[in-house]
Amino acid sequence: MTEIHLNNTEKLLALVIMALVSLAISFTDWIQRGMAYSSLILYSSLLCVLFMYWLPMIISYLGINILKIKNWLAQISAFYFAVVLGSYTWGSLRAILLNIPALTITDAIFVALPWSIGIFVLCKFYLNQKHLKDEQLLRKQAEIKVLHSQLNPHFLFNSLNTISALTVAKPKTAQQLVHSLSTVLRYSINNASNSNAQNKTVSLADELVAINQWCEIEKARFGKDVTFVFDIQDNLLNAQIPAMILQPLLENALKHSVLKPLIVKISATDHDHSFTISVEDNGQGFADHTLSDELDNGLGLAITQSRLQLEMGTQLELSNVPNGGAKVCFALSKGAV
Repeated sequence: MTEIHLNNTEKLLALVIMALVSLAISFTDWIQRGMAYSSLILYSSLLCVLFMYWLPMIISYLGINILKIKNWLAQISAFYFAVVLGSYTWGSLRAILLNIPALTITDAIFVALPWSIGIFVLCKFYLNQKHLKDEQLLRKQAEIKVLHSQLNPHFLFNSLNTISALTVAKPKTAQQLVHSLSTVLRYSINNASNSNAQNKTVSLADELVAINQWCEIEKARFGKDVTFVFDIQDNLLNAQIPAMILQPLLENALKHSVLKPLIVKISATDHDHSFTISVEDNGQGFADHTLSDELDNGLGLAITQSRLQLEMGTQLELSNVPNGGAKVCFALSKGAV
């Protein structure tokens, strides 16, 4: 059993909720007794909030964390003892204010029992749900890091092969491509190192700058056999997308197309509350089993699909265009980030 930890907002919210519940019960009780409202009743109710709820909650919370009490039975015992003392103190003060019999220690023991158990169980339930959510977030961030690490070596391997092939025949071109590769790698590494932040995104403009460098490497490799066409609406340049999400889509178009010359079109289309990013080619299109079945694990498209689901909560859509060729697209909400 872990220690109890709440942030400042949660602490304040817990005290406010208990105050509202206590005051509602107190006033209901006085109304049922048929007693006329008075300032003394109000003072008694406020003292109940203070001594029966707030002080026991604050004192037990501090004690549990300072003493690092992790056993749940010890935790609830400490809280119950604090509520018993608070109830007994409140009963004595109420007797002085309203001239009624004070609570005995036995009365305080029985009064504190349901309240202490109820409050403790609710707090534990809330904390368990909070810890579960935190663990899910950590697992999500870990998965995103793994996916980034799967993408980068694959991209590096293909790029180095391209540069290696040009080193002897076209050294100046190879030198230029080394600069292009360094730009892309710097962009990829910088964003991968920050992938522990939830929903890490970059502007579409920054993504396109890196992708243009990647395209230069591929154009040097394939020459006139491949052409990249960009159709980007200007008002979407500041739109946020996951970093290095386009590269595997372009790489997939090059890898699985046997038709030359190949034209790859990258588009960004604006909608009312969302925008769509698509990569389309004039190749042979996707096989039927690829469109109907789940993507194979480890492939670039499967990794991209996983990233989109984890980081942005959206799906990668695959289709074949009427005149031949494959199309991959995904939609993002403008308010998703």
